[in-house]
Amino acid sequence: MHILVVDEEVPYPLNSGKRIRTFNLLAPLAARHDITFVCRWREGFKSSSLDPFGIHTVVVDDPTSKNSGPSLYAALFANLFSRYPYSVTSHRSKLMIRTIAQQFTHKRFDLIHCEWTPYLINLLPFMPFPSVVDAHNVETEIWRRNCQIERHPLKKMFIRLQWQKMQRFEQKALPLFSRVIAVSEPDRAFIARWAKPEQVEIISNGVDTGYFKPAGWQQKPFSMVFTGSLDWRPNVDAILYFLDGIWPLIRASHPEASFTIVGRRPTDVLKDKAGGMPGIMLTGTVDDVRPYMEEAQVYVVPLRVGGGSRLKILEALSMKKAVVSTSVGAEGLDVCAGENILTADAPAEFAAAVSRLYRESALRERLGTSGRRLVESRYEWQSLSKILEQLWFAVAVERDGIKN
Repeated sequence: MHILVVDEEVPYPLNSGKRIRTFNLLAPLAARHDITFVCRWREGFKSSSLDPFGIHTVVVDDPTSKNSGPSLYAALFANLFSRYPYSVTSHRSKLMIRTIAQQFTHKRFDLIHCEWTPYLINLLPFMPFPSVVDAHNVETEIWRRNCQIERHPLKKMFIRLQWQKMQRFEQKALPLFSRVIAVSEPDRAFIARWAKPEQVEIISNGVDTGYFKPAGWQQKPFSMVFTGSLDWRPNVDAILYFLDGIWPLIRASHPEASFTIVGRRPTDVLKDKAGGMPGIMLTGTVDDVRPYMEEAQVYVVPLRVGGGSRLKILEALSMKKAVVSTSVGAEGLDVCAGENILTADAPAEFAAAVSRLYRESALRERLGTSGRRLVESRYEWQSLSKILEQLWFAVAVERDGIKN
C-alpha cells in the first residue's frame, strides 16, 4: 500500500516517548509498504534520518514557532480569541496543507496516517478519506488533569479554557477519521464517547526488549532514577511533586539516598529546584539512559498528569527494575500491583514503598523478574507493528477492497 504519514517532526533520534512509538510502529512496515513521511522542519533535523529504514521524508520548510518570553505571552493572549486550543493553532501550517495536497498530485495514496492529534487540523481539508490517527494521548484528559492540580488562579483559568477547547476539537475531529488508535483501554473508552466504538482500536505502547535488558551491573545502594523528557509539562510536574513532597520523607529515613533525574531539555524551574538539593543529580540529555537505570535500585514514576500509557515503565520493567508508580503513572498498562510493580499515590505511601524496596532485595528481584516476563509476553514492538498493519488493511478494504 501507499501510505501518507503526517507528523510534527521526524521520529529520530529516539529520545522521546512519542518518537519511540512512532518509529517502532512504522519502521518495520516500510519493507512491505511505500511510506511517505511529511513533517515540518526543526533545528538539527536531517531529512535522510529515515532513509536507512526505507521511509521517504518530505520536509515542510515551516518550522514550528518556539515562542518564549513576551512572544509566548502574546501568542497565548491571541489564542483567547481562537476556537482551537493553542497546541492546535500553533501546529496549523498552510504550507503543510499545500505540501500534502501536492503529494496527492504525485501519487495515489491508499491511506493517510496522522501521528499526533493536534496535526489533525492540517488534514481536515482532505476529509473524508481513508485515514488513521494515532492518539498518543487523549489530550482533553491531560488538560483536565493539569487543571485539577494547578493552584495559580489565572493559570488555572487559562488551562480550563484550553481543556474546553481541546475537548471540542477532539470531539469534532476524531470521528472524521476512519480509525482512531488508542494506546490503552481507558483511552479507548474515553474516545468512544465521541466516535463509534468500532472506529476505535487499541495498539499499546511497547518496548525493545533486546535493547532494554539488564546487564548485571552492581546497583548503587539507596538509589532511585527517573527518565523522561524534561520539557513536557506532566514530567516536570511529576519531578517537582516528588522533590517537594516525597523526597524529604525518603531522605528523613535514608539520609544516604540519591535520586538521578535523566532527560532532555530540563526546564529552568527544574534546574533551579534540583540544583540546590543534596543527593539529587539532574543529567540533562544523555546518549544512553540504560546505565543510569541499571545502577539504580528503584525506578520511580510520580506522575499526577498524563494519558495513554507509560513507555518509561515498560523500559524499566524490561530492564528488571523494581518500579514504584502513582496510579496515573501506571494507568493503561497491564501491570498488577504487588506482582510486577508497586503503586502509591499519597507522598507518605510513595516514600514507604521506596523504603520497602530499599530493605527487601528479594522483593526487588521478584518484581523485576515478573516485570520482564510481562513485557516479553505483551509489549514487543514487532507484534504491535503487525497490529497497525492489519488496521491499515482493514481501512483500505472498507474503501475499495484492496488486498494484501
